[in-house]
Amino acid sequence: MLIYAHRGYSANYPENTLSAFEAALPYVDGIELDVQVSKDGRLVVIHDETVDRTTNGTGWVKDMTLQELRQLKIDGYERIPTLEEVLGLIERSNVTLNIELKTDQYAYPGIERLAWLAVDEFELGDRVVFSSFNRETLVRMRDVAPVARLAVLTLTGESDTVSFAETIRAEAIHAQPAFIGSAAWEKMRRTTLETRLYTINDVKDLPPIAVSAIMTDEVERFTK
Repeated sequence: MLIYAHRGYSANYPENTLSAFEAALPYVDGIELDVQVSKDGRLVVIHDETVDRTTNGTGWVKDMTLQELRQLKIDGYERIPTLEEVLGLIERSNVTLNIELKTDQYAYPGIERLAWLAVDEFELGDRVVFSSFNRETLVRMRDVAPVARLAVLTLTGESDTVSFAETIRAEAIHAQPAFIGSAAWEKMRRTTLETRLYTINDVKDLPPIAVSAIMTDEVERFTK
């Protein structure tokens, strides 16, 4: 079972920051992060569509330029990283990077192409998985990058989750633990799709059967 750091080592460091990602590297097989797009078209790593919860600022990410976003502070000292900064860190390691394209509330036209170009520039296409709850985003990513690694994000699995994943040639389904035992999971077991579960922070919450990977905030509880 592979271990992915959920937004980096987010139990001990500010989520989705360079320090959280770097701290996770010695312990994990992969890192999961979230990407949105600034007003001037830059890919930035932040979970929420607004900066209110994680920084000392307020407002929508899409309404702020990269320069404005970089002036904000996270826990008093960190800055919102760009995707390129994280790719530079990943490039020097051997971990897999799971990029969640955060298009749930706002589509960010062109985010798929921007993300693929950034990954391709660092020659990391074989070590990056793109995931999203937005199925249209995944369809567009497949069109933009026929060789990209894709994963379908779901909560507990809609009835057509598996058929959609196969249609876009995804490699995995990323779901909550309740996905195990669902009708969609039973269908998935007859395919080559992998199961990766989020977000598991206690050993007692591990699923009773083997899965390909889990995502956790508490990376040292699941050391390799």
